[in-house]
Amino acid sequence: MTARKVGDHVEIDEEEARSGQTGLHLRYILIVSVLLVLAGFGAVAIFSATG
Repeated sequence: MTARKVGDHVEIDEEEARSGQTGLHLRYILIVSVLLVLAGFGAVAIFSATG
């Protein structure tokens, strides 16, 4: 652990702070989720305009 005291608080590295590593699959999940939300908004816009 490479913690260091700065003033009245302790700073640690980013990797240690999040206690792990985010994989590449997280990026794909976020992209697919955003695309599904946009498709949902599009569907609502189409069906509300015709109804």
